[in-house]
Amino acid sequence: MLRDKMRINSYTARMFSAIIKRLLTENQVLVILLGVILGITLPSQLNFINAYSTQLLILVFFFSSLRLSLDEVVGYAKDWRMTLFASIYMLIVMPFALFFSASFLPTEWSVALLILGAMPTGTTIALMAEFFGGKTSLALVITTITSLLAPLTIPFVSKVAIGTTVEIDTARMFISLFLTIVAPFALGVLVQKAVPKQVKKRDALWRNISVIAFGFLITGIVADSAGEGITFTLTDGGIMLFAMALLGALTWGGYYIATWRQPSERVTIALCMLYMNNTLALFVGDKFFRELGIVPKQVLLLLVVNALLPAVKIAAQHVTQKPKKSFLSFARR
Repeated sequence: MLRDKMRINSYTARMFSAIIKRLLTENQVLVILLGVILGITLPSQLNFINAYSTQLLILVFFFSSLRLSLDEVVGYAKDWRMTLFASIYMLIVMPFALFFSASFLPTEWSVALLILGAMPTGTTIALMAEFFGGKTSLALVITTITSLLAPLTIPFVSKVAIGTTVEIDTARMFISLFLTIVAPFALGVLVQKAVPKQVKKRDALWRNISVIAFGFLITGIVADSAGEGITFTLTDGGIMLFAMALLGALTWGGYYIATWRQPSERVTIALCMLYMNNTLALFVGDKFFRELGIVPKQVLLLLVVNALLPAVKIAAQHVTQKPKKSFLSFARR
């Protein structure tokens, strides 16, 4: 009896461990929320993690790049119109649209929206695209191209939008972004080409490491900011609703970037417009705009983006099941 009870307890523990592991590696929203909660509730104990933010971001990009299917990336990249329009929309149109639409808001909010909008697609999009009925390979193409362009476009957008009122070291920003995005990506591609079978065999491991580093990075940045105080007011709540409406509209616009593609591919593009690299946004905000106090607002915007994901999933299911309907047309019923 005792032996049987021990077996049951051991099996239960393994099952619980497997469920937690699956939730943490496949549910990005949960990882983000967990990181935010831990950072806010234990700021003094966890703020030391922020000292390693650069290293953690490099890990995220490196291990995410190991999961790229280079053949599929090249195949989708041949549609230069789609990739060009998607990149311009995401890296140029969105940040300016968010910033100028929010120009009447306090500076910390308008700049937080600018930085969020200037980000490339999140590197963990591969874990989300399929869940939304999209195309993982296309999501990775957009992630790759926007991430490689980001070190050029982020300093440019920042300088044009707020360079006259805030001193921005664009050269330092470019070098920092190059080292944290392009270098680990290039190294990941080289490793994948050198030992492709070994890399593919351990795909789940690379995913798990990427997600864990992603969670630690968010925890560290939030904890460091929480130490200085993250407040929430009714005004903040109203601004968050305003930001949700703006981001929702821009995501909807993303569906019409490449009208010649299939609905599932257009849904993928729209998802990429919303699923921005929040990790990189927090990193940029903390490293280059800390004196403006935008990181606490970025944490709130992070929650806004994730609050929009369920609505996007419903819309995605609608258009992929009934291709002739337009994106979000269900809202007009």
